[in-house]
Parts: sequence; structure tokens; C-alpha cells
Amino acid sequence: MQYQPEDIMGMSYLLRSPRAGGRLSAPARWVALAILLLVTAGYMVQGRAGTTGKIAGVVRDKSTGEPLVGVNVYLEGHPLGAATDADGYYFIINIPPGSYTLVTQMVGYQEVRITGVEVKVDLTTHVNVELPPEAVQGREVVVVSERPLIQKDLTSTSVNISSEEIKALPVDNFNEVVQLQAGVVAGHFRGGRLGEVAYMIDGIPVNDRFNNSLGIQVENTSIQQLEVISGTFNAEYGQALSGVVNIVTREGGNDYQVELSGYAGNYYSTHEKVFPFINSPNLSGFQNVQATLSGPVPFFRKLKFFGTYRYLQNDGYLFSRRVYLPSDDDPFDPHGDGAVVPLSDSKRQSFYGKLTYYITPSLKLNYAYLWEDNTNRYYNHSFRMVPDATKRHFRTSNNHNLQINHAISKSTFYTLKLARNFSDYAGYVYEDPFDLRYLDSNNGQPRSNYTFRSGGNESDRYSRNTTTYLAKWDLTSQVTRVHKLGVGITVQKYRLYNFWTNLDIENSSPEKGIVYPEPFTPGREEYTKEPFELAAYLQDKVEFDNFIINLGVRYDYFDPRTEMPADPRNPELIELFPHQTVKASAKSQISPRFGVAFPISSAGVIHVSYGHFFQIPNFEYLYQGITDSAGVSKFYLPREARLSGLKGNPDLKPQRTVMYEMGLQQALTDQLVVEFTAYYRDIRDLVATEIQETYDTKQYGRYINHDYGNVTGAILSIEKRFSDHWSARLDYTYQIAEGNSSDPRTVFWDNQADPPREPEKQLIRLDWDQRHTLNLALNVGTPNNWNVGLVGKFGSGTPYTAASRFLLGEIVIRNNRTKPTSILFDLKAEKYLHIHRLRLTAYLWVTNLFDRLNEWNVYASTGRANNDLEARLGAGEIIGLHTLDDYLTNPTFYSPPREIRLGISAGL
Repeated sequence: MQYQPEDIMGMSYLLRSPRAGGRLSAPARWVALAILLLVTAGYMVQGRAGTTGKIAGVVRDKSTGEPLVGVNVYLEGHPLGAATDADGYYFIINIPPGSYTLVTQMVGYQEVRITGVEVKVDLTTHVNVELPPEAVQGREVVVVSERPLIQKDLTSTSVNISSEEIKALPVDNFNEVVQLQAGVVAGHFRGGRLGEVAYMIDGIPVNDRFNNSLGIQVENTSIQQLEVISGTFNAEYGQALSGVVNIVTREGGNDYQVELSGYAGNYYSTHEKVFPFINSPNLSGFQNVQATLSGPVPFFRKLKFFGTYRYLQNDGYLFSRRVYLPSDDDPFDPHGDGAVVPLSDSKRQSFYGKLTYYITPSLKLNYAYLWEDNTNRYYNHSFRMVPDATKRHFRTSNNHNLQINHAISKSTFYTLKLARNFSDYAGYVYEDPFDLRYLDSNNGQPRSNYTFRSGGNESDRYSRNTTTYLAKWDLTSQVTRVHKLGVGITVQKYRLYNFWTNLDIENSSPEKGIVYPEPFTPGREEYTKEPFELAAYLQDKVEFDNFIINLGVRYDYFDPRTEMPADPRNPELIELFPHQTVKASAKSQISPRFGVAFPISSAGVIHVSYGHFFQIPNFEYLYQGITDSAGVSKFYLPREARLSGLKGNPDLKPQRTVMYEMGLQQALTDQLVVEFTAYYRDIRDLVATEIQETYDTKQYGRYINHDYGNVTGAILSIEKRFSDHWSARLDYTYQIAEGNSSDPRTVFWDNQADPPREPEKQLIRLDWDQRHTLNLALNVGTPNNWNVGLVGKFGSGTPYTAASRFLLGEIVIRNNRTKPTSILFDLKAEKYLHIHRLRLTAYLWVTNLFDRLNEWNVYASTGRANNDLEARLGAGEIIGLHTLDDYLTNPTFYSPPREIRLGISAGL
């Protein structure tokens, strides 16, 4: 039976403009109307949803070389396909990433099946086919596809990692894969600050906009493909200055699949002085259990499901004896039991489930639910001998994601996405804020320099949550062979709640319990905000034989939706001044993006790209220190303080970056490819602080747009495809990251010093300016038998500021010295067994293979983690049950010790 394109794609439907719900501002209404008019007028530009790819090629007669018209081309087991035109050309769009079998059929010719065709997000896979005339009835030809060494339509730096590649690496989560990419240093993409990366799961942004961190984690077993974009990115991506991490998750298939896995392990190190109490012979230091199940829903096989659950418990590698109880005070009168207690333990659970239903062959419905629950503690060096005194931190996150994917024709489809993200955070020592075990802040305070506390506990607590409601619509159309054109619009509404307090222990009593500070007083902050955001983009991908262009433009609109003091010199709203508050203004910007790739031969491609990128500052910088009362937002400035805290600024402008990049991909052999990329970033309007003086001569810190920087870098990568039992990739990055400040709060902190420090008036090295970075990924093995994966990471060291008294008259600027080199190797060795349908894998997994003690933080007087001349010269008498060396040995100054895991997995 012939496979007809009409059967694949279904009927064509008229596209109707959706009605906008809610009230939009004038700019927002104008943009929405313009986009809808463009669509209904037929001027469509291809908006790539960031979750699908494309296959295209030409089908010819093998004997004559002539193109064949009317050949049926489809993906086996999937309702996606096309028919060739008069030039033998075909294309299939809207393909989720993964590996497929491409089938070509035509009367009078043998059927050709091409297996292992890899589809990548946002990219085109070219598959040309030669059909032999049919000599034997029913005979078919099977061809194994080989992944191309170079990607000819790659117009900027982007790396796609498949689920199989992730599984072979010694990594526990996708962020560890991201850290292996060239240009990434400790979470900083190409010299940018933290919080400048957009995280996407199935096309939905999942950043927690309070601090723009990752709002929820998805497990490696749920990932179909991971895309890391560190170069210029297309107009579909916004609210990111430095990069994009785009994840596409797995779906259930036609067959049932089940996998159970688990591992256990512990830390083993020769550095017992730095990491005491970790060399236990048992494997109970951490346990991991994971289960995955997918397939058709029983009795309703058109509905497919995928689900995975994980439980992870980790005692950590930081331990101490319980010398003191929180109720202790005298350093020479401890009441602890001496038990060894973990200081950074954690527990985590997660679940991911997805339902997929093809209502018709051209209409697909997806619903996904992601849930994560975390509990952990952070190490506090001053409380090392009072391990019960520090807060536990709790985070619960969930994500609902409903998507409709509708193929209007074989060349046009749209995707409608509705999502709700929720992240809830809390931190406290005792759950009940009125718990009488909370102690006065003076309890157990050190009685000499360089001394641990002998009692007391952390008295602050916090609770905050962020809810995001999102609606996103993308239209994609292959208008001609050359133009892949489209449009997209996103609307997001946020609800942000933040509460922080430092409990008023001094005014508490057994009769009254613990006292909360009152609103508008020191030690308390509480607000609820509901900002609004709208974005729209236009994108055109032009694919000629000799060059490819990505051209796009993006519009972003943001309304902080809050009142603010009209005069920053009157933040407390002094009664004598009229018109004291104003509405914070909405912000908008247009950002063009451009990239072009020039194939210089069948084995080489040059690309050049350029773009403007904007990002709204983290919400904490907009609203910090602003308390809401009776519809009015205002600050409280304590009169006894010289510098009265740091306050938010809802009127902050978007931060901006202009990025330039050029690069080369060149295949040297049929197994070896080299890539070279050079880039430059001009960074402006980063968040900073200023010191503001009020009319009554008080001072406070206020966020403004002032910081700036620039980054210059070059990347050289060499990759060997798997053959002769091994594959490898080696990345070298040379990068210079400079700016006027590494942290938005620098000016505020400098003014708290005694005497206050003058801000830098020149470009300095940023805290993450690592000039030389080398990453190695090596795999050795035999498919379906065994594999050894090795990852190596080398860093030349980041800067630190040397202590001025030891520089012999040198003018001190920040980050004038470099920390020691860092080297780490991780290894994963696997053995595979197949018993009928059962697949068994046993593995050994070792991180920090050689137990290297990398010095990630150092003392300013020596540049080393193990000695501080300032302390040696000025410590004086140590009053307590420890030595100066005990205090100076801070385990968080070093990389984690060697970790050994033993694991097994079984699948059907």
C-alpha cells in the first residue's frame, strides 16, 4: 500500500487568529495586532519552536541520476512524511529530535530504508536517496545513515547532545553536561554573570525570575536531546544575555519499555585533614534509585505515556563532631555528645510524566507534569563545632505543560503552549518561628579572632515563591524550498511573594515566645508583586546550496507593575512632600539577530553571526527592601545606621549585550573534524549599586544600571567520531573577561568598609576570568559489550585580590593575582549483558579520579587555601577548643574529594 502525503498530514485548515484574553497595554496591543495581521495577510516568517528539526534532500534514479517526482518519503512508525516535487526535492518538518528510519517508496523502484537518521533541534538533516529500479518484486534496500561531521546550517555555536551521549558520560545531571561545553566556566557562559542563561524544557522557559536561576531540574533519563547555545541565538529566545540551554524530553512509543537503576557509594580521600570522617568502608554515603516506564496506555493504545521517578540521598563530604549544642555559650564548657554529623547533607525526589495523543495524524496533544522536592543544608564555617545551628533549605517545584501541535499542511504547522511553573523556597533552623530553642544572636559568639562559635544558631528565616503563567504560540512554514519563515508570541504573568525576617530574639521571652519584627522595621521584608511580560519574534531561515542565513528580530515588553518613590532622596515618603509615589515605567526593546553560514566545500563551513540581546534584571533587584502596605510601596531606613541597607529599583532598564562571532568547521578525514570560533561581547547596563543620601542625611544603597564589561575569546575543538573502538572530543578556550565589577553589590559593600573603598575606575579581571580552559571527553569500548567514559577538565585559575599589606607599595586593584590551576578527571566504566530481551548494565563511577585537591578559594595574603599570613600575624590568643590551623582549614576552599559509586541498571 502506498503511503500518501494526505494520509500523513491530514486536511488543511484555515488559520484563525486567537482572541487575546485580558487587558494589554497600548504597546502590547500594537505588537499583538501587527503579528496577527502579518499572519492573516500571508506574510509568514518561520518561527522555530526550539523543539523540532527538519529532514530534506533529493531523490534520484540510481541508474540515470535523474530526479524522481512523486516519491513517497516518510518516517517509519511516525505520521510524518512528504512527496518529492518535480526536482526530486522533499522536506519533512516538525520532527522531534531523535534517531529515525527514513523510508522511500515509488512504483517501479525498490524500497529504500535508511536507518539511524539523526534529527537535531533547530537544524536540517540532509538525506539524499538513490532509488534502484525494481528487479525483484518486494526486495528492499537498507542503508545505515552516518551522522555528518559538519553541520552546514549552523550559523552560531550550538552543541546538540543526544540521550545516548549523555548516558555514556560520567555525569549525574544535565548541568554537568553543560559545564563540559567550551566557553562555560563554573556556570558563566562566555564571560557573563550568573543568571544570564535561559533554561527551556520543551520550549517553555523554566527560570525562576526572582534570581533567574534554574527553577526545576529534569533528570537525564527524561531527556531526548540537550542543546547548549553559547553563541548568538535566534530571535525565538529571549531574556538571556549569555546563552540558552534547550531541553527536549522523551515521549512514549508504541512498545513498552521499563528500566530500573540504582547506585550507592561514598567519598574516599587521602586528604583527611581537609575532609575528616569520610573514609567509611560502607557505601551508604549516598543512594540513588530511579525507575522509568513508557509505552501505550492499556486499552487505549493511541495514548502514549512516559514517566520517570528518582530518589537521591547524599550525606555530603563535610562532617564534624557535635562539640557544642546551640544552647551552649562558654567555649570551655561544651555539652555536645561528640557524634560525627554531616554538615551539607541533602535529599531529593523528582517525577516526570508525559502523555502524548494523536487526535488525528496531523494533530498532536501533549501534557507533561514535572515535580521536584529538595532538602539540603549549606556549610557554615563559623558553626562547624555547632552542627545543629544552621538552617535547612527546602525547595518544591512543579511544572504543568499543555501543548497542541497542529500540522495545517505538509509545509506549515503551529504549536500552542500553555504552562504554569511554580517554585517554593523556605529556610529555617526550626519550622516553628516561635520555637523557644531560637537563641539570642550573642549566644556562643567567638571570644577571639579566628575562632569557631561555641553555641547559638542562625536566627533568620525566609519563605518565597514564584508562580509563572505562560501562553506561547509559534507558527512555522516552509514557504518555498529556500525560505523557512515564521512568527511567535509569548505572554507571561508572574506572581512573586517574598518574606524574610531576622527573628527579634532579644525582645522575646518564654511568655511572649519569639517576636517577629514589625513591618517597616529593620529585620523584616515582605512583598507580593505581579509583573507582566510580552514578547514577539519574526525569523527567516534562508537555505541556498552555497549559503544559509538566519535573520530575525525580537520585541520584548515588561511591566514591573508596582509603585515606587518618585524621589529616591525621599524613599520613606516624608509627609511634607506631595506626589511621593509614581508607577514604575514599562520597558520595551527591539533586538535584531543575524547569522550566515558559507559552505566552502563539501567538508568545510564558515559562519558569521551578530545580535543584540536584552534581559530584564532579576526581580530581587527590582523589589528588594520594598514593603507593601495599603497599596503603597516604601522603604524603612533605620535612623541609627550610617548605611541603611540595600533597596530595590523597579525602574531598572534591561541589561544588554552585543555579540559578534565567526567560526569554521572543517572535516579533516571521514572520522576527524576541527572547529575554530572567535567571539567578542560588548556588555552594558548591568545591574550595579549607588549610595543615595536622603533629605534628612541618611544613606542607603540602591540598584542602578551602571556596570559594564567586554569579553574576547577563541575556541579550538577537535572531534574524532567513534571508530576503532574509541571516540574523543577536545576543546580549548582562551578567554579574557573584563569589566568594572563582578558583583552588582560591589559599591554598597565598598562603602561599608572602614575606611570606605573607592570604586574601580578601570577594567579589571572578572571573578570568573579563566584565561585557559581545556575539556576532554573520551570514550573507549565495544558497542553492546563494554564502554569506558573519561572526562577531563583543566582550568588555569581565576583571579583574586591580594592583601595590600603584603604587596610592598604596589597599587592594589581588584583581582590582581591568579589562583592555582585546577585539574579534574571523572571516569565511568560500564559492562553490558543481554539475556533475551533483558538488558543489564553494571558500572563503576569515579569523580575526581586522582583525588586532586584543587584550591578553588584562597586567602588574600598568600594566594593559597592552606595558609593565611594575616591570621598568623594577627590572631593573638585562641579562646576555644581548637587551634588556628583548625580554623584556617576550610574544606569549602577546595574541590570535592574523590567519590566512588557502584551501580546497576536493568531494562526491557
